[in-house]
Amino acid sequence: MGALGRVFLRSMFLQAAWNPRGMQNLGFADAISPALADLYPDPVERAKAVARHLEFFNCHPYLAAAILGGAVRLEERVANGEAPPQIVSSFKSALGPPFAALGDGFFWLALRPVAALAAAATQPFLGMGCVLVFLVLYNAVHLPVRLWLFATGYLRAEGVVDAVARAHMASGTPFLKACGAALAGAVAARGILHAGIPGRPFAALLVASMIVLAWATLPRLGATRAVYIALGVGLVVGARFL
Repeated sequence: MGALGRVFLRSMFLQAAWNPRGMQNLGFADAISPALADLYPDPVERAKAVARHLEFFNCHPYLAAAILGGAVRLEERVANGEAPPQIVSSFKSALGPPFAALGDGFFWLALRPVAALAAAATQPFLGMGCVLVFLVLYNAVHLPVRLWLFATGYLRAEGVVDAVARAHMASGTPFLKACGAALAGAVAARGILHAGIPGRPFAALLVASMIVLAWATLPRLGATRAVYIALGVGLVVGARFL
């Protein structure tokens, strides 16, 4: 268990040695090295195992925790003679791209904007304390999910795919984006109020007209993008650039 704990902690620095040729291969090899040291006492066999993890690898850094945990489990099978070494490389190359797309959509394009907009909404009340709002909201999801992914990958290896599918991360992404759109609208409205609607009614009319116009005449734009455009205009007006 001590080696697994060290592997998980090292996974936090998966991208510290990112490089154009191997992407995250150096970070992955460094993260899994405590487990390999326990599994392969023979330096020659350990070197072969490390070489397997110096192959090209690229994934979302959080979802990579599931692959890292699964790779440790598969290395245990290889060390015990229960599976060929190629199974580890195949596992990593098969799961890297789809898990990267899943993680990018959920964390980068949904959770991070929602946490940032929620923090922005609290800025008038908390000042710079809104930074803590972002850190708490984001990490309250990010850290438990990352730990769960690593543990599930280790316990289930190839079965981690089914476990992640049942977590409904992909279906939760549209909900988070909708929350982000609502928060963006709220921040935009705050910008308008800050600008002083009684003395400048054109500001509120401008933003409202843009939302209606974008939604009515640009169906492909969608409500979410329309609200984000309104956010930008609201911030510009709220900052008295107009």
